[in-house]
Amino acid sequence: MSPSTPPVDTHEMVLIHRVLRREFGQLPRLFRAAAGDRARSKVIGAHAREMLDFLHTHHTGEDELLFPLLRERAVLDPELMDRMDTQHAQVDDAVTAIDAELPAWTASADPTAGGRMAAVIDAMMPTLIDHLAEEEQKILPIASVTLTQGEWDALGKHGMNAIPLTRRLIILGHITEETDDAERQRFMRILPAPARLAYKLIGHRRFTRETATIRG
Repeated sequence: MSPSTPPVDTHEMVLIHRVLRREFGQLPRLFRAAAGDRARSKVIGAHAREMLDFLHTHHTGEDELLFPLLRERAVLDPELMDRMDTQHAQVDDAVTAIDAELPAWTASADPTAGGRMAAVIDAMMPTLIDHLAEEEQKILPIASVTLTQGEWDALGKHGMNAIPLTRRLIILGHITEETDDAERQRFMRILPAPARLAYKLIGHRRFTRETATIRG
């Protein structure tokens, strides 16, 4: 980027991080509370599957579209980037472990399997929280002056394209759930007008109803 080019607004990634902290922070309780209740495990299993996919897409986007450009163009602390890679690998290992248990648990509500998945997430959370915080504090400021707007937008498109069309309004609800008015307006400006209208008319109501069911 040239010195006269304004920094890229990377705040949308902060909103994505809030989703990950919030939803993975709740999953252990939800897994344990659904023990023996197969109707409940189907609801929680579908939500967990969506959040696991959301996290995986977020990390692959960074690995493929963000970190290589930063390594190519910016003067980076090698220990920071090694730590980013190690944390991604640790979180990915946890996702793989949950992936192995989730389909059977969703159908059976087996308490032992649910407890194992809850324990995996409990063990993963300190790494995930540290990783997200360090990205916000150290990676995003570098990205804002290193990437072009088009390159940053490609990262967002990568994430959006991985979400089924029928689920995009729900994910939009997750992203905007903890925003204040200014953040919400700032985020909504990057969306196409039809998406903004659809969320206003039906999306928010669907999201509120669904999350009330999930969170019990």
